[in-house]
Amino acid sequence: MTIQSVSGQSVPGPPPARHQRAAGKPTGPWPGARRGRPRTAGAERSLVVQRLHDLLRVAIFDRSIVVGDRLADEAVLIKQFDVPRDVLREALSMLAADGLIVRRRGLGTLVVGSSFTVDSGLPVPEGDLADQIRGPGELSTRLLHWKYEPVPAVVVAHLDDVREHDRCLCMEYVMVLGGRPVGLITNYLLARAATGMRADDFRGDFYQLLDAYGVDMASYDIQLGTQSAERRIAELLDIDEGDPIILFEQVIRDSGGAGFDFALGRLSREVRFTVTGIGRVSAVA
Repeated sequence: MTIQSVSGQSVPGPPPARHQRAAGKPTGPWPGARRGRPRTAGAERSLVVQRLHDLLRVAIFDRSIVVGDRLADEAVLIKQFDVPRDVLREALSMLAADGLIVRRRGLGTLVVGSSFTVDSGLPVPEGDLADQIRGPGELSTRLLHWKYEPVPAVVVAHLDDVREHDRCLCMEYVMVLGGRPVGLITNYLLARAATGMRADDFRGDFYQLLDAYGVDMASYDIQLGTQSAERRIAELLDIDEGDPIILFEQVIRDSGGAGFDFALGRLSREVRFTVTGIGRVSAVA
């Protein structure tokens, strides 16, 4: 057996596989190979419904299919997304289960879920986090804990230039937007960056506090994940125990690249991060 190469030359092909069956019967491409299960019509339809659900969710957050507090009419959505009525209604049922919409006879489909979009960049100097949040209401904080204490060993591993017996300012607070709690944040700020800070000064957000004391903020690293809300978290965020929440870890760095603050946060699922301008990673020789 020969195979025609791209250059037009004939090259030896692989020997006949021992596992091949009699002529006319299907064989696998290699010994032990598994054939993918054929996708059933029901499975294909489920994927279509799921994709529509995801697109509708984004469109609701973007307010592109919302008029006032109502979702656009079914006829409009069917035409816009080019789907059958039964597929649309199943996707809407999923959104209702998510708590984003409520379908009321005579009133149409009401949008009841909220979303808060946060620009992931650091606020401009002397700015505040409220300028970077697109959502209803004003941003405020409710302070739960403020104490200077030894830097926990786990935190030491995330920060730079931490010496033995160094201390940090541990502050824990609930972030409130429009009167609704949306996040529980704990910051471990190295004491040398927290010199002179008082709890009474923490009236806005954490970045405002650092700016007010002239702390050098240049960049930050962040990791995001998900988890289920434990009882204490659920109570503080006014959600049900077991509800999904966003977990984040953040290290704030100065202009020299040294990390001086480590934060752990739990955010309600309504919070969305906007990250823009991420460059392509260069190949390393």
